[in-house]
Order: sequence, then structure tokens, then C-alpha cells
Amino acid sequence: MKDWAELARTVVAGASAIDIGILGRRAPVARHATDAAGAILFALEEVAPECAHLVRPGQRGPLVDAGASDVSSVPHRGRVRGRVELTGRAQVMTEPVCEELLEHLGLTEGQPVARLVPDTITLEWSVECRATRPALVDVAACDYVAAEVDPLAGWQDGWITHLDGSHREDLRRLVEREVQPVATVRPVLADADGLVLREYVGTCRRDIRVEWSRPVGCGCEAQAALRSLLSVTARG
Repeated sequence: MKDWAELARTVVAGASAIDIGILGRRAPVARHATDAAGAILFALEEVAPECAHLVRPGQRGPLVDAGASDVSSVPHRGRVRGRVELTGRAQVMTEPVCEELLEHLGLTEGQPVARLVPDTITLEWSVECRATRPALVDVAACDYVAAEVDPLAGWQDGWITHLDGSHREDLRRLVEREVQPVATVRPVLADADGLVLREYVGTCRRDIRVEWSRPVGCGCEAQAALRSLLSVTARG
């Protein structure tokens, strides 16, 4: 069974796109960050420039809803792997904001950084989903806060793009006995537990997970795990 809370945390942390709804308007944000509790940090002026100056640090903030989308870097017919919808109150951070965060968000000292702590979280996930529609799951806020982010989040997309462009035939050999001879096989996701390959036959698709021999904790370990699998495949 999938760890839905971990998936939700991972999607939010490494989201390709985030949009924020606040005070009757909704807008995409160019950059965001997350903290250890999974709260979303963003530039308040980017979303609500006309009223950002009215919000005071530490006060009860406005109700915010946010959407985080995880889009595959490999061009698939359906590139959105998952989306998380979150709602909760956003407060302006009171403690001194570190320079690295301000720089990442494109802010200068004194500009407000909002912190959205979600009360409700809904995950829509399409990878390894056997149904015709993506799985739609409500994630408890306490589970979301306690969950870890997958160690390959933010790195794996660059890697699977490289694998798709330079090692597609090697990947196919990993699942040669499971796929149709006429099938196209392309990577769609890599995580701590393995690599997910997507088989296309005409208009049909199927996801196949190739598991590592043991869970990996970083990109270097994932690369080593794949080399090990390929060497076994080469030996037959």
C-alpha cells in the first residue's frame, strides 16, 4: 500500500507548479519553499500585492487554498503525476527570515513571507494507478506533518530525463519479459524504492515498478542501484 502522506509531502516539496488562492483571487507563484512540517512558504506580495501590507506578523492570517502539481519532466501523454490541494490559515512569519529563503523567494529583508499550515490535504495521484482515473485520497493533517519527503524529490526528474534520452533501451531490458514486443517504454518516476517505467501500446498505458534491491537514500545510491540491476540483466 502506498504511503499517501509521504506522497503528498513529496509532491508539495518538489512541485513543478504551485498556485495560491487568497482573498477571492488565485495566482501562480514563481517560487515556494516548505519547512520541516510541510508548511508552504511563499511571498505574500506575489499573491495579494494590494493587501500584503495589511497583514501583521503573528496575527491570525487569511484562509488560503493552494494547489501543488507534480509534472513529469519526461514528455508523456499525461504528464501530471500528481496534485495536492491544501487549505488552511496563512500567517506572516514573525521570526527573522534567513537570507537564503529570502533570496530563494526573490524578496528583500522586511518583505512578508507567508506560511501556510494546511488543515485539509487532498492528494490526486496517477502513477501506478490501475483505475481509469487517478486515485483521490484525503490525507490527515497529522499524518502529513509526520511524513517524510522522498529522498529523490527534486533530483529524480533530471535523472529520468537523462535515462529517457540516453538509456531507453537499457531500461526496456529491465522489463523485457513483461512488456509487449511493440510497446514503447519510458521512465515516469524514480523514488527511494525503485524506478517506475510506463509501457505504451497504442492508446493503452501501464506502469511497471522495478524495485531496487533495497531502499536508497540519495541520487548516488539510486544510480548505483540501477547499475546493479542492469548488470544482472546483462548476465541473463
